[in-house]
Amino acid sequence: WDETVPAPYGDLTYADASFYTVSVTAPAGVMLIASGSQVPAGSVSNAPQTEFRLGPARDFMLVAAREFTLQSQTVGEVTVNAYAPAGLAQFNRQALETAAAALTIFSQRYAPYPYTELDVVATPTLASGVEYPGLIAIAKNLYSSEAPAFYLEAVVAHEVGHQWFYNLVGNDQLNQPWLDESLTQFITWQYYADRYGPA
Repeated sequence: WDETVPAPYGDLTYADASFYTVSVTAPAGVMLIASGSQVPAGSVSNAPQTEFRLGPARDFMLVAAREFTLQSQTVGEVTVNAYAPAGLAQFNRQALETAAAALTIFSQRYAPYPYTELDVVATPTLASGVEYPGLIAIAKNLYSSEAPAFYLEAVVAHEVGHQWFYNLVGNDQLNQPWLDESLTQFITWQYYADRYGPA
């Protein structure tokens, strides 16, 4: 077991690929967004319980939020979901469209995306973005006209790229970040070239 206390930014853990079954009991009105597919699991003491299943995957991420809006798009057999606080619909749509385009490009270039769902979630992370299998956390402060116009797209495309480099092709992203980060930055460039052309 890696007992290192995680930093408040960037990659938090390193683990071997596993299969996850996670049951969560949450109060009514709390939206649960997680890696993996949601399976209704009944209730515990009249509180709704939700089960998520994922695998093989290197991490599991759960976000609990209130008053998030959801926008979705289908790419082949994959549902891409974008979640953000109410009032940020314009930026949430941009994050959704970027994630869908990146998913299409990387699936064609490398290998099919391995899950049936990909979630993009605006969070208060101190990093610009953090990757998890099936879910990417994007800094909420990028969902703003005060952020550089290109930055939300660049970060979302980069974090989607981590679904291949660190998740499908694994490495120790804590001790050897140069490996997955360099490959992911390279395919972020490929995203721009494929989507917009050489210019």
